[in-house]
Amino acid sequence: MEALEKKLKSKLTPYNAWFKAEHLELYECLPREELHQFLIGVYGDYVIPATVYEYNKVLRNPALITSQPRAAVTTYVISNERLAAVWARLRDRLSSVDASSSMVQVTEDYAAHFYDMYINKHEGKHLTGDRVRILLLTLPFVLRDLIAPEVSSISHVIS
Repeated sequence: MEALEKKLKSKLTPYNAWFKAEHLELYECLPREELHQFLIGVYGDYVIPATVYEYNKVLRNPALITSQPRAAVTTYVISNERLAAVWARLRDRLSSVDASSSMVQVTEDYAAHFYDMYINKHEGKHLTGDRVRILLLTLPFVLRDLIAPEVSSISHVIS
């Protein structure tokens, strides 16, 4: 057992009360690894896509439709090109994060990878736990005021 724990660099049988629970298959209940479960699983698969969805939902609000009801093509105040510009702005903001000001370096390739994965929804793209951690640290700052130009341009339409 010690050799396997050394190879896996993880304790397989720490002493705790779970081992004394009757009919509990402890090893089936354990996550494969915490980094994968939290960072990639929760943040990478749920929080980031939900954030992108909420931004799209705000800019594609039914109150912002300018076309006639039952029109063949739905036209919004914020055009498709302008919506694409919002996500390009996010990609550019993300790639402008550098280690001298934030202690985290985000390259243009990484920002493009993020854009392909979350905006273009490319199925073959994946992120490691460390790369998701970079997003966890930087996205709250680069998302701030992201759609301010769009919101100010549509405020007269809503009021």
